[in-house]
Amino acid sequence: MTDVHSATKRLSSGAYIATFLILLLILVIFGDLFVFILGTIGLTITFAYFYKGNSHADAHHEHSH
Repeated sequence: MTDVHSATKRLSSGAYIATFLILLLILVIFGDLFVFILGTIGLTITFAYFYKGNSHADAHHEHSH
C-alpha cells in the first residue's frame, strides 16, 4: 500500500497569493463592512500562520541535507 502523505506536492507561493486574493475578493463582493473587516483579519492571520509554518519547515528541511 502506498503512502499518500509522502507523495503530496507543495504549491508555489503564487498559488497561495492567488488563493488569498480570491478569498479576499469574495469577502469584498459578498460581505458587508463588518464581515469584510473580521474576514480580512482572520484570513490574514490564517495565511500568515500557514506561511510561517511552511517557511520554518523549508528552512529546517534545507539544513538537514
